[in-house]
Amino acid sequence: MDRLKNHKETKTGLLEDMLSFIRYTPNREADILAFIEKYQKSENEERPAILENLRQCMDGKEYPNPYAGGYHYTPEDVSLMEKILDEYIDDLILAEGDPAAISECVKDAVLKINALNEECGRHLIDTWRRERLCSFINSAAETAGLTHEKDHTLQHRMW
Repeated sequence: MDRLKNHKETKTGLLEDMLSFIRYTPNREADILAFIEKYQKSENEERPAILENLRQCMDGKEYPNPYAGGYHYTPEDVSLMEKILDEYIDDLILAEGDPAAISECVKDAVLKINALNEECGRHLIDTWRRERLCSFINSAAETAGLTHEKDHTLQHRMW
C-alpha cells in the first residue's frame, strides 16, 4: 500500500509538463515573432489591434499575451487530470491483489482520461505524454498486482 501511495508522487513531472505548455512567461523576442505570425494569419479587421500590441512589445511597454486564446486546455484541465490519477491510485489501493478489480481500475481511469483529452480537443496528451502516462498507469497496476505482460491501457485508450 505504501508503494502505491508513493506512486502518486511520480505523476508530478507529467503534470508539470502539461502546465509548462500553457504557462506564459513574457519573452519580447519570441513574442514579437508570435505577434507577426498572429498578424499574418488574422483577418483584416483584427490587424490594427495586433499591430498596436506588436508596437507595445517592440517599445518595451506592457502588452498582452500573444498566445492568449491559442491554448487548447487550461490549468483546470490539468488539475482534473491530477484528480483522475490520484483517484486511480486510491482505487488501486482498495483493489490491491485482485487482478480483475485492478484491471477495472485501469479501464475506469483510462476512460476518464479519454473523455478529458477529448474535451481538450485531443491536445492534452501528445506522444511523449502518452508514453509517460501509460508508464504511470501500468507501473501502478503492476505494483498493485497485475502481471507485467502488456500495456494494460492499450485496449481502452484513445490517445
